[in-house]
Amino acid sequence: MLREIIDTIEFLDDSSNGATAFREKLPDGDYGVEIMPFESDLGTTEFIKVLFPGLAGKSAGGTAPTMGVIGSNGGLRLPGPYPGLASDADGCIVGLAVALRLARMRTRGQQLAGDVLVSTHICQQARPVPHDPFPFVMSPLPSSEKHPRLVDARMDAVLTPETCKGNKMVAHLGFAVTPPVREGIILRPHASILHLVEMVTGKSPVVFPITMQDVTPYELGVHHICGMVLPSIFCSAPVIGVPLVTEIQTHPSATGVQQPTVLETAARFCVEVATNYGNGDCEFYYPDDFKGMTEAFAGLRGWQRITKDDEAP
Repeated sequence: MLREIIDTIEFLDDSSNGATAFREKLPDGDYGVEIMPFESDLGTTEFIKVLFPGLAGKSAGGTAPTMGVIGSNGGLRLPGPYPGLASDADGCIVGLAVALRLARMRTRGQQLAGDVLVSTHICQQARPVPHDPFPFVMSPLPSSEKHPRLVDARMDAVLTPETCKGNKMVAHLGFAVTPPVREGIILRPHASILHLVEMVTGKSPVVFPITMQDVTPYELGVHHICGMVLPSIFCSAPVIGVPLVTEIQTHPSATGVQQPTVLETAARFCVEVATNYGNGDCEFYYPDDFKGMTEAFAGLRGWQRITKDDEAP
């Protein structure tokens, strides 16, 4: 998938390119593209979803589950003297590269069993927001408005690739996976997901530690390591973050820090999970774990609030 990663980086490096131009970049095929522009006083962005129907997918009346891939990011670059793609662009790069790969696979007669829905947004000019230890690169709309546009009720499970380099939680050059999160509950990683990490990377899996703080809305104001599991607030599907990590702390707005081979491995992992998930050969979590937690702590989702008065959707 290195070709798709390089093609996507080159595409996004042109700040005039957006969702419509990406749709035109895809080869012709039987998949649907939805584009939703957004504009406010803080800037503009374009949300894009690409649905790839599966041989036994729900869009064709089948029963195979639908895999969601959300390329999570705040934005691609910041205004100022450093015009290149920021580290924060990683999630968007991986998401769009996955879509480009799946589209090219279709031209070769390679169709997965289940539907795959790729979702991201393309924000060519983001804004900085203070955060410890490094500023976040943020989109022109808050998380409580952005993530509902990224998630989709059709997704039965979600992978969320996103840069997560500005911390000392993991010292590893590559990608990691978070524990699965469903409805506010952080669960243990499933062996089948860890096995796919091993097969794709040829190395032992790295599990990124997350806390209860990371499954709360940004608007609450508590510290977040990253936003890669925030989609879990806005859907009932299990969510696994796919953080792009490094051995040393890297500023989210730093330019020239993309590692194409790391991005390629993460994108390939997303495709392999989608393949196995549609075939019924991998699971995102252990159902008995989730059942036990919900029976013991009913209503755990209730504390996930957008504001102190309003429940998250």
